[in-house]
Amino acid sequence: KIFRSQQQEHKIIFTMSTATKEDPAMAPTCCPPFDPTLYQEAEGIDYKILQWTSKPFIKEGTWCCYYVPLSYGKALTRATKKLEDAGAALPEKDAIVLSDCDSAWYSTMLVSSGKEEVPGAEMVTLSGTFLAKVFEGEYKEMCEWFKATKSLVARLKEENNVKCEDVEKMKMLFYYTTCPKCAKKYGKNYVVVFAKLSDK
Repeated sequence: KIFRSQQQEHKIIFTMSTATKEDPAMAPTCCPPFDPTLYQEAEGIDYKILQWTSKPFIKEGTWCCYYVPLSYGKALTRATKKLEDAGAALPEKDAIVLSDCDSAWYSTMLVSSGKEEVPGAEMVTLSGTFLAKVFEGEYKEMCEWFKATKSLVARLKEENNVKCEDVEKMKMLFYYTTCPKCAKKYGKNYVVVFAKLSDK
């Protein structure tokens, strides 16, 4: 009876341990919660127009699988360390990480910086007018988000609400707001699409 009781006790402990590991709500987080209203012009307007002038970024790179970054965490860690060592890290609410999907297999990563120069880092700047639109869902929906952003810009251009040099050729950057583990914990996977409307 004593042996059976110990077995039952170990089974309970093992079950609790397993549940803790598998339950997203119990998992630790490394990404802060994302507030989608940061990229809304106003209530009922689910996009935001941004103007940047020589906004500095650290340039990194990562392999992708059908436009989804694979070594995102490692690349971000490298850039973050350089920013912190240089005292150039931005507050969480102001920091963004943009992915420029050069192909289905490789992506350039741009990590926002509080300084124009960071030792040991390749720096780039972005200037122009951008439309930011928040989407929520699985990464496999990326192509649909791409099409939806183009349709939105085309409609706004037709209504004379935005100026865009070429809707079909406009550059798009993607901001993955949380890592997969944190997205699973929060129950939301937000991605912000930045469409470049013009160079001014």
